[in-house]
Amino acid sequence: MLIYGNERFLLNEMLHAIILDRVKEQDQMNTVFYDAMVQPFSMRAVLEDADTLPFFSDHKVVVVQNAHFLTKGSNLNPGDLEALKNFLDQDFQSTTLIFTHDNDNLDTSKELVKKLMSSAEVHRVKKLEPYAFKEYLKNEIKARKLLMTPQAFEELVLRLDDSMMAAHRECDKLSLYQAKIDVAEIEALVSRPLDNEIFHLVNAVMDKDLKRAMSIWNDMLILNMEPLSFVGLIASQLRLMYQVSLLNAEGYHREDMINLLSAGTPSLNVGRINRMLALSKNTQPQRILEILNRLAALDQRSKVGLLDKKFGFELFLIEATH
Repeated sequence: MLIYGNERFLLNEMLHAIILDRVKEQDQMNTVFYDAMVQPFSMRAVLEDADTLPFFSDHKVVVVQNAHFLTKGSNLNPGDLEALKNFLDQDFQSTTLIFTHDNDNLDTSKELVKKLMSSAEVHRVKKLEPYAFKEYLKNEIKARKLLMTPQAFEELVLRLDDSMMAAHRECDKLSLYQAKIDVAEIEALVSRPLDNEIFHLVNAVMDKDLKRAMSIWNDMLILNMEPLSFVGLIASQLRLMYQVSLLNAEGYHREDMINLLSAGTPSLNVGRINRMLALSKNTQPQRILEILNRLAALDQRSKVGLLDKKFGFELFLIEATH
């Protein structure tokens, strides 16, 4: 079985439901977890465990979390790969082997991925659409008997990035604070996702909106953001935007873009591709390269002490939005 997608909360909920269905929650002897990101990881050890009979039960579940070997740029060793393919050809009535990956960026050109897609039970979980996420968030707020002003609700939505996991966590935190929540509480207690801030800053630069860009940058200074770290994150977004822009011009579909670009950008998913496409829609690739060159010059001059980092970044924003 394969469970994957870009909404970790739904992924965990589905995994929990399947485990409850196949074994009991308290049956820890027959529920085994492996993490493919933790080394040393051995697929042979996983398969040996899956091939072992359940302990005083009719069924057992073996879960391999963070199955990054299903993505581009990451592979099992040949022996483990062959052993897994042989295992998938067999019918094990007493064991459910589950692979999970909390992103969309499966490499659909891989033989192993094709085999799983064609022969295994596959579940894909997706982030809720914005309107559906708002309804979910309203229900979470109601369940905790929180009283929230409309302005506070909209500010909370902006800070959650449509993440159900973040919504659940932040609503729990707010319920411990007080029952009545306004904008001030949201601004004080709920941090804004850094990825979102970078996206909005890049968006402001592309729109040549200096006032908005400086406002976002000043907010980041309050959070003690290191200017050169911010430069690197912005450059990463711009490089991705440039690549997506070129691939879109060549007629590539979103899933194909993920397969091509995910080796260098592990967190890439359809949502992020859509954001980059929206940003690059009214921007010439040449302008993106020019801004990248300005960032590179800023980075170099700041590192050798020729330019104050904070002043240099603000100068970059003025020049890039001119």
